[in-house]
Amino acid sequence: MPAIAQVHIDQALTNLSVMYRNGAYVADQVLPILPVSKRSDKYFVYRKEDFLSPSPTGTGGVPASLRRPGTEAAEIDYGLSTQNYFAEEYAYRGFVSDAEVAAADNPLQPDMDQTIQLTERLLLDNEGMVATLVGKRGNYPSSNKAALTTGGAGTSWASYSSTNSLPFNDIKNGKLAVIRGIAREPNAFLLSVDAARTLADHPNVKDLVKYTHQDALTVSGLPKVMRGLTVIEGTTQKNTAAEGLAYSGSNLWQADDGSAMALIFYRPTTPSLRAVSFGYTFEAPDDATGARGLAVRRWREEKRKGTMIEAAFLRDWRLIAVDGSGLALGGYLLTSVTA
Repeated sequence: MPAIAQVHIDQALTNLSVMYRNGAYVADQVLPILPVSKRSDKYFVYRKEDFLSPSPTGTGGVPASLRRPGTEAAEIDYGLSTQNYFAEEYAYRGFVSDAEVAAADNPLQPDMDQTIQLTERLLLDNEGMVATLVGKRGNYPSSNKAALTTGGAGTSWASYSSTNSLPFNDIKNGKLAVIRGIAREPNAFLLSVDAARTLADHPNVKDLVKYTHQDALTVSGLPKVMRGLTVIEGTTQKNTAAEGLAYSGSNLWQADDGSAMALIFYRPTTPSLRAVSFGYTFEAPDDATGARGLAVRRWREEKRKGTMIEAAFLRDWRLIAVDGSGLALGGYLLTSVTA
């Protein structure tokens, strides 16, 4: 009887292939997309003091807005300034030869595979730009950030036995800081994946959700809305190894000191005039096609006998609600939350 290896020639399976891709990207939930018509322009900024300052009071505590019969109303004014954005183009391209397409076994689709790689790399770049911006401690004033501590008396969410580990108190402090900074109730809560898992295991949170149906919880086991904040879990992974070396995975969402982070912030339902936001992603249209988002183009390279595929977007990532020094007031950054 012939050996099994002699009666079967190995071929590629048509119902299975392995490709590593991130399951979800959340950058556009943190800095919502703001469509713009040009690569660069300005936007107006109203002086916060002009709209949030109460009237000075006179004798008897009467506000200056009091108008006596026969007199004119007190006259006030407001000031304006401008800020710039500049959306630059980010692009990758890949070449697919006719020979590769002709020789490819089922289920390989070289054109599609190359397009997926290009778009995944750009989506990862987009995620990384937002994560770097919002995870940088130097982008926040001292009133809008806190580093948790470890040890027996630590404040870290991983210090379960410590009486000082009070995640709901941290959330309260963050919400109050944002309210004081921009006069808006924060409505979103971003957590790096390890921060989310650790917080879900905290006794205070476990007690909160013990009677909650799984459908109302995130993958990590957190309420989908916690203390009025929509929970966003940043699970994106990145390769930290140098080119040519074996893959080494790491969390993309982390503070600039490498620690697990959480961010409490305000984002509007939709960008609009006379509104405020923690930040925006300014997105300009493609110069050639006018398309927004990830624009994919392809063209023949006859001399090389193949097709070139290119993916690109034009974006600028900005913190919007800032103080006079450009530091973020629309968010509150917690770092070392799993220390």
